[in-house]
Amino acid sequence: MAREEKLKTDIEILPQLSEAERLKRDIYRPDMEKLQLFTKMLRTNSLLKKAVIHHEYLKAEPED
Repeated sequence: MAREEKLKTDIEILPQLSEAERLKRDIYRPDMEKLQLFTKMLRTNSLLKKAVIHHEYLKAEPED
C-alpha cells in the first residue's frame, strides 16, 4: 500500500518539478527502478518511431 501511495504522490508532483529537480530526485532511486524507467523509455521511443499517421488532411495534395 505504501508503494501505491508513493506512486500516486509522484504522479501528482511530477508536472510541477523542473528538469533539475527531477534529476536530483532520480539520482537516489534504486538501481532496479532506474533500469525499469530506462527500458520503459526505450520501449516508448521504439513505439513512437513506428507510429504512422493515417489522416487524409495531412497527406500532401498534388499541385495543379
